[in-house]
Amino acid sequence: MGKGAILGSAALAAVSVFRSARTVATWRTVQPLPDTPLDKGRVSVVIPVRDEESTIDGCLASLRTQRHADLEIVVVDDASTDRTAEIVQQHVDDDPRVRLVRTDGPPPGWAGKVHAMFRGVAETTGDWLLFVDSDTESAPDLVGKLLAAAARDNADLITTPGRAIVPNSGWWLLLAPTNVLLFDSASPDGSRGKAVGIGHCILVSRAAYDQAGGWEALSGERADDVAFATAVRDSGGRTRLVDGMDSITSSGLDSFGAVWRSQRKSIVAGGAMVGGLAAGAAALGLGGLLHLAYGLAPVLMSLRGKGFVRLAGLAAWAAQSAAHRSYMQASHQSATTSVLAPAANVTFGVLMLDSAWRSVRGGDLWKGRDIR
Repeated sequence: MGKGAILGSAALAAVSVFRSARTVATWRTVQPLPDTPLDKGRVSVVIPVRDEESTIDGCLASLRTQRHADLEIVVVDDASTDRTAEIVQQHVDDDPRVRLVRTDGPPPGWAGKVHAMFRGVAETTGDWLLFVDSDTESAPDLVGKLLAAAARDNADLITTPGRAIVPNSGWWLLLAPTNVLLFDSASPDGSRGKAVGIGHCILVSRAAYDQAGGWEALSGERADDVAFATAVRDSGGRTRLVDGMDSITSSGLDSFGAVWRSQRKSIVAGGAMVGGLAAGAAALGLGGLLHLAYGLAPVLMSLRGKGFVRLAGLAAWAAQSAAHRSYMQASHQSATTSVLAPAANVTFGVLMLDSAWRSVRGGDLWKGRDIR
């Protein structure tokens, strides 16, 4: 057995164990929403929409059931070409708390979603701002429990992912490795690296929003959720990722294909922010190859290696599975697929290579717009 093989095997096992330990430990710091809602302060909900006729009705219907007394809901239509605005108008006619703002799309230098949220905030008066995606549906106590979490944690920003309505292979094949990668560079309380923000649901105080410069300070940002949470943290605010998945669901990732397209959009956009298109594509390509190796090596070492190499491969496999298991449990889903974590890392590597190729050949379209 060569010295290089032993060192390489040891390095892979060490990296896998380190990343797994950090992921597992990080999820243990994420608390659920409090049981008792807090009904205090005016809350302004802002929903950016673009061609969301299949989801916006359910989103608004659920928000209108909120028990929080002082609530306003502003929907910003970002130049939709379907029946989105018509459906929203029906809710406006039925409920004076709901308003519709229409735009012709973002001006030069602005990302579409960021501009829509910026416009929405300008129409609000709340002490707290709640940004939700249109493919989410909320339990009647969501707003109150988010406010209670902010009070409990003395936080200026609270964020939570939505629970899957239709669990599918995209969660364990793509979102689990995405989560491990996120926790490599971000933390739920913003104490390490970037601060975690989940676009499904972000509650922020008006004071912290203004202190961070609002969405105007992030006008061209595509990875807007993490960037926004980090901006709030960097301007002196306290941020927290919480588990609110008993109170909010998301239908936007209901199939493997939907997860693939959503993640590819985010990866292409993120790559474009890394020193330009060429450098971003190169970084994505390298990341894809590394993930392929990260997933394939433990399997090959475990099945074909001998002695120390096999033990190191088994250790790396077990560590990767533990990391994925912690994510699936945190997502309120079955963790039985975690043993296939190396396959998930390989699949994620292919996704990154696809994203790199999309960047090289001219970007990726999302609802008719180049997302780079």
